[in-house]
Amino acid sequence: MESAAPQERRKSLFVMVGDPSSDRNVSRMIPELKKANPDLHVWGCGGPRMAAEGVEILHNCDDFTTIGVVEILKRAKFFIALQKELVEKITERNPAAVLLVDMGTFNLKLSTVLRKKFPNLPILYFTSPQVWGSRPWRIRTVKQNITKMLVIFPFEVAIYRKHAVPVRFMGHPLLKNIPAREAMPSKEEFCAKYKIDPQKPIIAVFAGSRRREVGKFAPIILDAIKTLLAVRNDLQFAFSTANDSLLENTRSEIQTRNMKDLIDQNLFLISHDDNLNLISASDFVWAKSGTTTLEVTLFGKPMLLFYKVTWAEYALYFVLKTLNFIGMPNILAGERVVPELLQLDCRAEQLVKYTNDLMNVPGMRADVSQKLIQLRDQLGQGDYAVNLVEEIMAVI
Repeated sequence: MESAAPQERRKSLFVMVGDPSSDRNVSRMIPELKKANPDLHVWGCGGPRMAAEGVEILHNCDDFTTIGVVEILKRAKFFIALQKELVEKITERNPAAVLLVDMGTFNLKLSTVLRKKFPNLPILYFTSPQVWGSRPWRIRTVKQNITKMLVIFPFEVAIYRKHAVPVRFMGHPLLKNIPAREAMPSKEEFCAKYKIDPQKPIIAVFAGSRRREVGKFAPIILDAIKTLLAVRNDLQFAFSTANDSLLENTRSEIQTRNMKDLIDQNLFLISHDDNLNLISASDFVWAKSGTTTLEVTLFGKPMLLFYKVTWAEYALYFVLKTLNFIGMPNILAGERVVPELLQLDCRAEQLVKYTNDLMNVPGMRADVSQKLIQLRDQLGQGDYAVNLVEEIMAVI
């Protein structure tokens, strides 16, 4: 039942965002929402980009950062308290609608509580939990609690329609977040900024956006670099660093492996502000599985992706998985377009092997590039921000 003492519904929208990429995606939607309804107050959990657009932030989404099931379980007490607080706030403020964004484990539980308490509250869900990758039974929770799914991959539409869940394909945010090529610096301009030789091969390295990820993957990556440079000293490796703290973490890992002398010679540390410029300038990419692999896909750059979790998490994934791939380029293509180095394969020897294979055969790299570029059209043609505002306005 709804709250015992119903109030007049305010013109407000509650938004639950749990990570920096979703903060960026939602922040781009806010100006469009203000145009459609200048008086609408948007509040909830998000990050600095949403705050800059005037959203009232109750909790910074950086506080929610977790990696894998085990880490989520360790922080269960925090998330239980957060859910209780948010339900109390929603009860008090009585928003016209709720927009949940990604963060499937938390948001699906929140939607269950809200639906029981407020049977008529519109609950929209933008950026679907990966029910197609594992735990498909979560669709039942979606069907019971979510007013409409607003998805960013076209193949998700058929999955939800099969279960009679209202759904709309929004288009992928990356298509609008990536600037036009003519608005980006040339390869020569980018290389001049970091003193990289534009005439020599550039391998971009994305080890992750969290300290734990850098600590886990940097030793593997650096061992592979050391092996490759022993036989090809023309290679240049450009490390993306997600923030100033991770810049120092990466530098420390390089020093620990006695590779400090290679900095600004064969190893280059790149600011996260230049991530897209780095991808554009690169000849090959090493990337932790995640959003970066989609960005690389949109640029049509050959890549390999890697990932490694605890064996308990991997065993759980193996039991619950419903797809043959974990990398979105391969999922979209329906075939293995780029190598996936997982668990035991996530080691220096494998990075060396696949890098040699692709760097030594230009025709193979060109073939991979062409296949990746063809995937771009699958991510949509419209503006997800405009489409998202249409759906929000339809329910409020």
